[in-house]
Formats: sequence, structure tokens, C-alpha cells
Amino acid sequence: MMKRTVYCLLLLLYVNCICAQSDITKIRAIYNSDYLKYEEDDSLSRDISLLDIGTYASRFCSLVGEWYNLNPVGRAPYPGTTIKDDDVYKNIPYKGKMLSVHFPGRIVTQDAINNLFDWQLLEGDSTVCGYPCHKAQTTFRGRTWTAWYTLDLPYSDGPWKLCGLPGLILHACDNEGKFVFNCIGIENGDGHPFTYKIGNHDNIVSAERAEELLILEAADRDGYYKLIMPGLTRFWVTDKNGRIIKQMPKTAVPYEVFPQNHKKKPAKKKQTLGKAKIPVAGSGKVKMGKRINIQLDGYPYLEYAVL
Repeated sequence: MMKRTVYCLLLLLYVNCICAQSDITKIRAIYNSDYLKYEEDDSLSRDISLLDIGTYASRFCSLVGEWYNLNPVGRAPYPGTTIKDDDVYKNIPYKGKMLSVHFPGRIVTQDAINNLFDWQLLEGDSTVCGYPCHKAQTTFRGRTWTAWYTLDLPYSDGPWKLCGLPGLILHACDNEGKFVFNCIGIENGDGHPFTYKIGNHDNIVSAERAEELLILEAADRDGYYKLIMPGLTRFWVTDKNGRIIKQMPKTAVPYEVFPQNHKKKPAKKKQTLGKAKIPVAGSGKVKMGKRINIQLDGYPYLEYAVL
């Protein structure tokens, strides 16, 4: 009986290590997260993001979105911000794994944390948020990132998926300037818990497929929702007066770029179904998209109708 009890305790400990459901915040870093939402935009949008770091796990998400989760009614005290709903969980719910969740639609990708980034330590130093920082660079899934990390905060973590350096990343940007993370504050954690549990509504896909879906979301919002939520017949956005805002096709700017998703598809050849001559009289009324009634010689169209 004693042996069985010990075995069960060891099994529970193993399961908890493999599938960690929650952690508590020890330190919080707050970032200005500037990003190009669509290629058509003239300037970067801004979100304010938080990185909660616990004993063994971390969570990166929108501070503005978090405020609305806690305050469904009201206006967030962060004027000029636009929520970027891309949360990242490291070591939750699985140890050694990184989970990225895109809303709306709950598009989920998973990566192994170990050796995900191949950082090159470079010459140079700077000061970010009052902390002395060192420079590093990496290329990851189509983008080259430059990061500034501090040894004074010995957490191998950072904004979004960025991690793997010997200190906390306080500033990072891609080489095109489409994404910029800049730490504006470091706070002691208040011990509040954070967690993520994969549910039935999560759409778990590869990173490549996730980018493909983000491209679709920007180009065809209705098509995106019908694909990931088949029961939804139509999706629309309204203004403050309840009027439907027409969604114009846009070009997405994802964090991760896979060349195969950006290859131009060959244009479909126009198919000619038939050619017909019409008399000059009345030809001015013929326009693209109008219905055509065809009458054939020797065919009793009055009895069987026209084609």
C-alpha cells in the first residue's frame, strides 16, 4: 500500500511538471508595443503590453485588453491605443513549450522553447528604462530582430516570443521597423496567478498555417470567421451608433513570415463560353454583368422559354 502511495505521488509530481496549469507573478515588465497593423497603414499602431514572469512560466498580453477583461463596461484609461490580441505563454500549460494565441478565433501555435532563437551577441551598450543593456541579434521566421537585454534582471525572457538571452529583453525591433517593443516600466509582482488551459474552442495549427489565416482575416473577415467558426453565418463591426462598418480588404503584417504564403498565385485564365453578334440598334443598353436571354433559330422559345 505504501509503495503504491509513493508511486501515485511521484506520478502526480511528474504530471504537474509536464503540464503546469498556473503560476504567480514575481515581476512585471510593461512595454509600449508599436506595430504596423496593415501594409496600407501610414504609421504604426500602439498597444501597451505586459510581461508577467513567475517562478517557471510567463505570460505576454495586452495590458489594455486585460483592463477590458476586468472592466467590461467603460473606456480604458489608455488613449490612442489599439489592442493587439496576440498572447504568448511560456512553460504554460506545458513545460518547455511556448504557446501563442491569436484572438479573435483562438488560433493557437506551439513551439519548443529550447534553442528557438539563434542569438548573436554584438558589440554595443545602451540604457533602457534605467537598466544598462547589451545588444544581440537574431533572424527568426522571416524577420531579423535586434534586442537590448539587461543582466541586472536575470530572466531569459522578453516581449512576444523573444527569449533565450542571459537577461530580460527590454527593447526589441525588427529590421523593417514594423514591430518595436520598448520597456517603460518594471514592477514587483503582486502574486496574482496567471494560467492558460487549452480548450475545445482552440484551433491548434502550425505557425505557417497561422500566418495564412492572419492573411485571410485581413483580406476577407467574413471568410475567416466562416472558416474557423462554421456555425457563424455572418460577422460585422458597428460604430458607436450601431451602423455597420464596411470591412475593406487589407494586407496583414504578421510577426512571422513564411515565403510560401506570399507567392503570387497564377491568375485564372478567362474562359470564353461563346461569342455572339448583336445588332447595332439597342446595343448601347448592353453592359457588363447584365443578364442575357438567348433565342435560337428553329427553337420554340415561346413554348420552352429562352436560354
